[in-house]
Amino acid sequence: MAKDILAAMIEFDDSSKFNGVSNTNFDVFEGALARAKAMMQEYSDDKYIKMLVAPEYYFSGYASKAKTNHIDSLSKGSKSDIYSGLRRASRQYPNILIVAGTIAYTKGGGCFSSASYLSIAPILAGGNFLLKKYKVGNDKYQTDDAFSSKASDSTFLYKGLTFGIDICLDHHNRVLKNSLGDKTVDVHILISDGSSPSPGSLATNKSGGGAVVFCNMTSINKGKGVNGIMSVSPNKWGNLNVDFDSRTQVAKTGQALTGGFHIALYSGQA
Repeated sequence: MAKDILAAMIEFDDSSKFNGVSNTNFDVFEGALARAKAMMQEYSDDKYIKMLVAPEYYFSGYASKAKTNHIDSLSKGSKSDIYSGLRRASRQYPNILIVAGTIAYTKGGGCFSSASYLSIAPILAGGNFLLKKYKVGNDKYQTDDAFSSKASDSTFLYKGLTFGIDICLDHHNRVLKNSLGDKTVDVHILISDGSSPSPGSLATNKSGGGAVVFCNMTSINKGKGVNGIMSVSPNKWGNLNVDFDSRTQVAKTGQALTGGFHIALYSGQA
């Protein structure tokens, strides 16, 4: 039986001006959650799966530069502080599934060890972490060669649906799809800073009926970079395709936030 999904997404008026969110300005994220709840208030908690989704590198010292390395990684201590903030926020909004983008952070780099750079996507509901997904591939935005990862699951269960997540470059490397083998997910989440859904990498039901929840830092709201909830169906060759025309934006104008952000609300089914 299909389930209705509402996804409030943090989008940017101009991502080149985004300076990142950290533990020191976590209230920016809390403000986005409050606005998301208000936008979804009139919709039944029983009927809808409600989500707040942020893009890749949301928690970082993001700074757009002309060449590769443009993500300033936070400290491991800052990551721990963000975790505490996320748990607190999730308890305050227990009916919202939080996909908090990624935290770009570094560990080591002291007198006795070299620095390594990691990126992790935390997902929470009801004050608890459902998944902490580490990015696998190095897009060289954080570092040229010192990128690291940790083993982590790619899927979680929530309200009767199986969700899976890819982080940007990992989608084109089929990390989620390959991890599943012959299995599939009901909802394929893709958070990115440039990547968009690719037919060969989709991990939803092979006969169609699944959905992709897509939130892109660099989306300019046209073409294949468009954010939203899209349905997935097989084409005549048996491959999966995303139907970008199936995206439904609940409100035609987003709700403005301070700092050059806005919240856009999308609906879909899985």
